[in-house]
Amino acid sequence: MLSGNALHTIKACRFCWMCRHLCPVGLVTGKESNTPRAKALLLDMEQKGTTDMQVYAEDMFQCALCASCAANCETGYEPPVFIREARRNIVANGLAPDHVMDVIEKLMAAEAEEQKPASETADVLVYVGAHGTAAAKEMAEAFGSVLTKAGVIYKTLTAEPADGNELYDLIGETAEVKAIAKKCADAINAAGVKQVVVLNPSTARMFLQEYPAWGLELSCEVVTATAFAAKLLKEGKLKMKQAAGVVTYHDPCRLARDLEETEPARELIRAMGYELKEMIQSKKLTKCCGGLVLDAHSPKLAQLTASGRISDADRIDVSVMLTACPGCRSVLQNGDGKAEVKDLFVVLNENTL
Repeated sequence: MLSGNALHTIKACRFCWMCRHLCPVGLVTGKESNTPRAKALLLDMEQKGTTDMQVYAEDMFQCALCASCAANCETGYEPPVFIREARRNIVANGLAPDHVMDVIEKLMAAEAEEQKPASETADVLVYVGAHGTAAAKEMAEAFGSVLTKAGVIYKTLTAEPADGNELYDLIGETAEVKAIAKKCADAINAAGVKQVVVLNPSTARMFLQEYPAWGLELSCEVVTATAFAAKLLKEGKLKMKQAAGVVTYHDPCRLARDLEETEPARELIRAMGYELKEMIQSKKLTKCCGGLVLDAHSPKLAQLTASGRISDADRIDVSVMLTACPGCRSVLQNGDGKAEVKDLFVVLNENTL
């Protein structure tokens, strides 16, 4: 069953070509079924009884849910709404592809350990997200070092609970996803802090947008890591070395589009002394790297999408691409191209005293 909002969006999108050339997955595969328009048309055909769920099940998961389509829609429609709902229905009817179900089952089976704050006196909690990725660990270590240099006392959870963002993208708004979100919210509230600084933009989006919509309130302020670091810079708490060279910056979709944050990362890059050269699709109109969820169940497709993004840096003749998302870093470093992908906080740590 699709919601009224989803059905209305399907009707609007099924014959519209406005965003067809902006889908990062469709651009690299050349498959019409990978475009938002085609997904809407398939769902509309199902409503009319001319096709069925089994026909389009695989197609609905060949999407990064990056919302480039929505960002470029002049009429304000949001295809991710009907794609998430379609995925929920596909899973509920037992028609999800095996490689997708494997990821869903692993996410649902994961249980967090008992949460123990590392320090009882800190007002700041750092939540990493993007669990299990080497990029998240490296980013967390670098960010922690930057905070220490700035004199910030912070704590972490000994074993972070999942925030639910990956599962939400795969099965939509369900009781299972909300239960995971509640455990996470409870753990953060129990930490007794004034601020939670979030490294993974997908997690920050959950905390700031989905949790409140589901009636889950966090008792502290939610701040992205980039915004927190930029504030430390403005307060004079970060002492910079002066680097040299030209870099570009890949805006994470969740950070730039969903949270409408684009400038803090750029302020940090310029403060380090780098010349920042923008790719043709940047800020709110950023091109998706593919994302961790797509990479988990369809790694070849994610790699192809990541290669498409790295080629944007190659076109402007830049050898280093920075990003402020552990998921983006994980996926982009598997793409083909000349540009080297580096984590913003790793570079920031190298360039602070």
